[in-house]
Amino acid sequence: MSDRQPKGRGPLPIYVAKGARVFVSGLLSISLPFYLRSIGYGPFVQGLVLVAILAGNALSNMAVTYLDARVGRRRLLQMFSLLMVAAGAVLAVDEAVAAILLACLAGNISSSGTEAGPFQSIEAGVIPDLSGEGSSVKAFGRYNMIGYSAAALGQLASSGPGIFGDSAASFHAVFAGFAAVGMILFAVYTRLGGLDAGRAARPGLANLGPQARKELLRLSGLFSLDSFGGVFVTTYLLSIWFSSTYGLQLESLGAIFFVASLVTAASTYGAAVIATRIGNLRTMVYTHIISNTLLILMGLAGTLPLALLFFFLRQTMSQMDVPTRQALMTEMFQKEERVQAYAVTNTLRSAGSFVGGPASAVFLGLGAVSALPFAGGVAKVCYDLLTFASYRERYR
Repeated sequence: MSDRQPKGRGPLPIYVAKGARVFVSGLLSISLPFYLRSIGYGPFVQGLVLVAILAGNALSNMAVTYLDARVGRRRLLQMFSLLMVAAGAVLAVDEAVAAILLACLAGNISSSGTEAGPFQSIEAGVIPDLSGEGSSVKAFGRYNMIGYSAAALGQLASSGPGIFGDSAASFHAVFAGFAAVGMILFAVYTRLGGLDAGRAARPGLANLGPQARKELLRLSGLFSLDSFGGVFVTTYLLSIWFSSTYGLQLESLGAIFFVASLVTAASTYGAAVIATRIGNLRTMVYTHIISNTLLILMGLAGTLPLALLFFFLRQTMSQMDVPTRQALMTEMFQKEERVQAYAVTNTLRSAGSFVGGPASAVFLGLGAVSALPFAGGVAKVCYDLLTFASYRERYR
């Protein structure tokens, strides 16, 4: 099949795939811990499942790094789509711990409602070429706005099992839907052109020049710190935090995260407007520091109304760094280097999350759920300060 992109379509199929995928990601990020509880598994297994999800994202990004040149992006995306199908099918029919862990390891399930997995690594690498726009930050803003809007709808839909008393059958229907989305993605990627244009000629990091490797090493370290802090405040863990601290149930949490993700969706596109005025780096850092300060205040709130106020305020800018970070990497790396760059940094982000996974599981096991916002906020502020110090002389 030709990789020429049909005129006029641009990145639209990727936007469709992003929306469908993140819808079910948002749905599972809230409902999965409640499903585990409904079938009798406590905090320890919930922590193991989180670790499996994070490890799966890391392994999948490593696969992108080393198989892009050999296999091709289309086939990789098709393979990951079929793994989603298999994972959803397993979760829908098998309640054994081993089966659940295997499905979460292989299925590229998100714990946050957003993504750091292989789909985004490949899509972010080709969007600047498919969009044909002068400013890649606009294309990334649209891409992330669609993603967060879809996540909002998925998080709202997560209230569904609660309506049926959190029955196992209602959760199994959710997992079947996850498998169905995998089939949709397979069809989209099969028909989408332009995926393998400018593909890396050599596997792994051999395709990257010395300067690109140096940048990649620095970025990977910074992003892993950010991801380490982020794991403490994923939707998966915040749903546990709100439930443990304020007694909220699945029905209420679905509505709360729906509103939060809608706010986030608007902010990611707004980031493009700000970035055209003050630059990608400054938009990344300034908005992120404010949002993480609000995260710490959320942990100190003491009452549900105040905690929700800080939470929603945080969401107005917590993800403004995402499209600006992606656009900044477009400036740093050449066309043929981008997919590997996104895959490697996402792998290290997943590795940071993987380290944070056991740490968060320890918090859960010790009953120290209240410490999660503090741990996340402090680590993320450190990331912001280090990032600005590293790049303020070269980028704005």
